[in-house]
Amino acid sequence: MAFANPDEAPVAHSTSANENVPVIDLGRGQNGPDETARIAAEISDACRHWGFFQVINHGLDPDHLAEVWRTVGAFFALPRAIKRNLERSSQNPWGYFDRELTKNIRDKKEIFDIGPVVAAQAAANDPFSGVTPWPSELPAFEIALRRHFDICTALSERLLAAISLGLGLPEDHLAASFRPHHTSFLRLNYYPVEDPLSDLPADHRDGADLGVHHHSDSGALTVLMQDQVGGLQVFKDGLWHNVTPVPGAFVINIGDMVQLWSNNRYRAALHRVMAMDKVDRYSIPFFFNPSYQTVVEPLVDLNAGAQYRPVHWGEFRRKRADGDFADTGKEVQIADYRLP
Repeated sequence: MAFANPDEAPVAHSTSANENVPVIDLGRGQNGPDETARIAAEISDACRHWGFFQVINHGLDPDHLAEVWRTVGAFFALPRAIKRNLERSSQNPWGYFDRELTKNIRDKKEIFDIGPVVAAQAAANDPFSGVTPWPSELPAFEIALRRHFDICTALSERLLAAISLGLGLPEDHLAASFRPHHTSFLRLNYYPVEDPLSDLPADHRDGADLGVHHHSDSGALTVLMQDQVGGLQVFKDGLWHNVTPVPGAFVINIGDMVQLWSNNRYRAALHRVMAMDKVDRYSIPFFFNPSYQTVVEPLVDLNAGAQYRPVHWGEFRRKRADGDFADTGKEVQIADYRLP
């Protein structure tokens, strides 16, 4: 059955391995051509069928990951007044926010977005200005999360190379779109049981019935750390599937730009996060995005014709960010760039 609103679709209850998001081992065996080919093939298969997968044996230091979780928890435990003093704006997308919209509906969450260092030297034609505001109350906050930003960048570059190989392209082909500066950002998500706006008058609190409403990510890749609470779901074959937390794993999903590069061979899956009603939840996604000047267009399966017209990443990112910050009408999607 097709649903006009995917959020009305049921949740799958199967525990069959082939009906769950694939888990891919990045460290099995020796590093060499065979292992590189295996990883690329498994990622390609996951991108075709799910748009989501989890990776284990990724080589990240468990002590570092534990420090990141501690730091994130300490930030969201700060008083609301302190967090709101770090609030982002329409021109500076970096910082704290507790009223983000998805599909013009408020999400029940708090976020803190950390932009790239190069944003401080942004060129005049970049769609954003401003720098990340750091909380003076937590001196270790910036150090831990800047390190995590760099670690996630390296993991994203490795995964991007595998995706490039899986599309039959040279290993470094897609990497050119991330130069001279990629425009990735790190997000801290807090999904509290209590509404983040509970201290405001009732007329400032429109209903927020999901942690994040259904959407696809706009960029290339998302590298997500999620805690063990659960609540992330991916939409496939008319059902919502729980992305079960795997200790130590990262959840990876492809975004709209990979779908466009692949000419619809791969699909950026719809996903959502349930609202928390019993226990708070935290997650830390890293959004790996091209250079603002990159023009994204289909690269493969062109014998049957390109299915999209070119997309200027900087313009697309600006429009999507505007829709996150305020109700701007219809949220921009890559479907708006489909060719007849």
